[in-house]
Amino acid sequence: MDNNTILKFTRGDSDAFHDIFKSLYPRIFNFVLGFLKNHDDAEDATQMVFIKLWTNHEKFVAVNNFDSYIFTLTKYTVLNYIAAKKVVPLDIDVIPDIKGDASPYDKLVEHDMKLLIDLVVENMPKQRQKIYRMSREQHMKNEEIAETLGLQKKTVENHINLALSDIRKAIMIITILLANWV
Repeated sequence: MDNNTILKFTRGDSDAFHDIFKSLYPRIFNFVLGFLKNHDDAEDATQMVFIKLWTNHEKFVAVNNFDSYIFTLTKYTVLNYIAAKKVVPLDIDVIPDIKGDASPYDKLVEHDMKLLIDLVVENMPKQRQKIYRMSREQHMKNEEIAETLGLQKKTVENHINLALSDIRKAIMIITILLANWV
């Protein structure tokens, strides 16, 4: 981004803002999408970044590295978005099992992740815990679980969704704590 455009933008020039928007939107959107893993949430959060950018345009006069500042603003906007929407961008079903030639560090991370999930599952209500274990550990289909427990399939699906939500929340909290600790 050239300094002249940034200077015009800080003075409230909407054409300069439009140039910045066209230039940075794809990069910021992809950056946000990498965190949120959901197209609609990424669009919302990216728009929030540009709204903040425009509403605070006069503050950017003192910014030395515009790109760096924008991505810092984006990072904090995403974290605030996650907190406000309770969006959990992690999909625990795609966490790979580490086999074979995994490094000791990868094996440790896998072990710690399994311990965290086990801890969360142990603290779930008994029915949810049972349904989760039947689904994920015994690899039973929702219909089989419903039939075995004498429940409606929708009830089983709701319990599994709640269990996965609990696990995602725990993983997100640990991820945020570790990101802020390092």
